[in-house]
Amino acid sequence: MTLVLAVGAIISFPLDWSANHLLNPAWHPHARFHGALLLFLLSGVSATGVWMLWRKSKEPQVAIRAAACISASFWTPFFYITFLLPSSTPWAGDPNAVPRLAGSPFYPNIVVAGVFLLLTGLACWLTREKPGLTSNA
Repeated sequence: MTLVLAVGAIISFPLDWSANHLLNPAWHPHARFHGALLLFLLSGVSATGVWMLWRKSKEPQVAIRAAACISASFWTPFFYITFLLPSSTPWAGDPNAVPRLAGSPFYPNIVVAGVFLLLTGLACWLTREKPGLTSNA
């Protein structure tokens, strides 16, 4: 979970603080403000999740669940925002140049979100409490 949170927060800066996102002159200045705000929020909550994972605790599963919730709350909206806000798009580039795969639109950031969600699920599965085992730590 540490890697999921840290890598997600770190790679978001160079990917989004770029000419096709926050530095795109076509973006409304307030949209840029919100985009940057989201990046710093992601960093803050991810750092909080990492702290929870590594602090001494009698309930480490609580930290793992909280970290998974942080990850899921950032990555799952990639799959439904366009349904809630039909005027939005996951594609930040030229609207006439959406990548295609087998004739269908292909959004690399949706793939990235899927990978991070899979890693989140894997981390939760690997760190789950085993039935019948108790921890007296």
